[in-house]
Amino acid sequence: MEPSTCRSLAFLFSLGALPVACKSESHDTTDGGTGGASDATDGATSTAPPTTSTGGATMGDSTTGPGTSEGTDTTTGGALEACEAYVAYRLKCDPGATGTEAELLADCTMVRDLVETTYGPTCLALHDAVNHCLAASDCDAPDACAAEMDAANGCLPEAGPACVAFAAKEAECSGEPVPAYAAGSCQAYINNNVYYGGAPCGSALEEWYVCLVDLPCPQFQMRAGCEAEQEKIAEACGGE
Repeated sequence: MEPSTCRSLAFLFSLGALPVACKSESHDTTDGGTGGASDATDGATSTAPPTTSTGGATMGDSTTGPGTSEGTDTTTGGALEACEAYVAYRLKCDPGATGTEAELLADCTMVRDLVETTYGPTCLALHDAVNHCLAASDCDAPDACAAEMDAANGCLPEAGPACVAFAAKEAECSGEPVPAYAAGSCQAYINNNVYYGGAPCGSALEEWYVCLVDLPCPQFQMRAGCEAEQEKIAEACGGE
């Protein structure tokens, strides 16, 4: 891939650290495995923050997610402007993209839907700011939007009670403080599963976290004792 193409995609949020439990297809997880209902109970404890991606495949399977048709008005306002800025940047810095404007606009729209669902409106605004910055930058200035990219990649959703309690329990049982982004990453994981599997999937995960928090530390660390909630995850999230 040409450097300009890599840079134009560098702002895309990577969900590789957040295993997708609600899809039947394969997806990257924290340990290199594939997403599935079983990963919801193993990978949900990931505390890695979102990182930048240098490849378009990161968001490629979002075409099958429910968020692709909801939550964002792509005909007026900021959504269209942000994606048009992205397309303009691609055409400016990657001549090979000429003729793919409609595809690029559609891809950008799907990525925005995924970001909005997983990270929320505040992070989406930062994501859009990267698009606008790229459109206004020179193709030979690779660090022109570094600050905007850092801000977007450091953004996490506000954690709900289940994830706040889960992060606190993790600190209690490990005897060490968890990273500051732990609760937010937990919430992003739930939100990402809502995107792919729907609200019941997210609710099932939250119930599992709540159950885990009430366990003694040995059981909490083994993730043992909430089998009924795990079964609900498998059912709600489409696991086999």
